[in-house]
Parts: sequence; structure tokens; C-alpha cells
Amino acid sequence: MSEELKAKLRRVVEGSWNTGKLDAFDEVYAADYVHHRPPLAVFHSLEEEKQSIAGTLSAYSDSHITVHEMVMEGDTTAWRWTWQAKHTGQSPGLPIPPTGKEVTLVGCNVSRWAGGKIVEEWEYSDYLGFLMQLGVIPPLG
Repeated sequence: MSEELKAKLRRVVEGSWNTGKLDAFDEVYAADYVHHRPPLAVFHSLEEEKQSIAGTLSAYSDSHITVHEMVMEGDTTAWRWTWQAKHTGQSPGLPIPPTGKEVTLVGCNVSRWAGGKIVEEWEYSDYLGFLMQLGVIPPLG
């Protein structure tokens, strides 16, 4: 079962982010899904998550996510990914004026499953590096 769930998660995440067809998330994520992503706001529903992703996709063109690897044990999946895009608009969730810069965000999510769907997720991403690429934070050192 774990190989089947991992394949479905990869297909839904890559397919949704790369095409903008966000309803595919309904296949894998529970309606009352909770997404923790420090230092950003916590989402308390799949609908909030999809609205945020739609806002992100409207602000970043040429969006492409790649899921590199997944490990699943019991009801937990850890998966590492890279997202690349061009900052051409302004996102409601991160209201930075368009810079025209190409950016890369790397991260890892830890997902908890119940009843065949992800009910809670913790995202650990390099938002500091992302904001430095956009020029919002000066390079360190």
C-alpha cells in the first residue's frame, strides 16, 4: 500500500503544481487538512491550501515542482522537493512586487496519513534563501 500512496502523492503534487489543476489535491488530501509551514501561516483546510497555491501560481510563471524522493513508514511520508519559477506577479500570501527573477525553493514535507488521505503536514523549506533570491533580504556574509 505504501508504494501506491507514494506514487499517488507524487502524481498529484507534480501534476497540480505543474499544470495548475488544483482539484487533483482532493485525491490525496483530506478536506480538514492542516499544513504547518514556518515561518508562514498555518492552513486549516484543503480549500485554504488550494487558494494559497492558486495565488502563488498567479504570481510565479513557469512554475515547476519536482519530487525527488519519498520515504514512507507507517502513516508518515517524508518527501524532498524542488520548486522553480519566475516571479512575474504579486502573491496575496507573500505580497512582494514582481521582480522578474527566476527563483528556486527547496524543501521537505512530512505528511501524516489517515483513511488513505493526508490529514496533516509539516513543511520545512528554505524560505530565507528564497527571499534572498528575490532581493527582499540581502545576501548573508
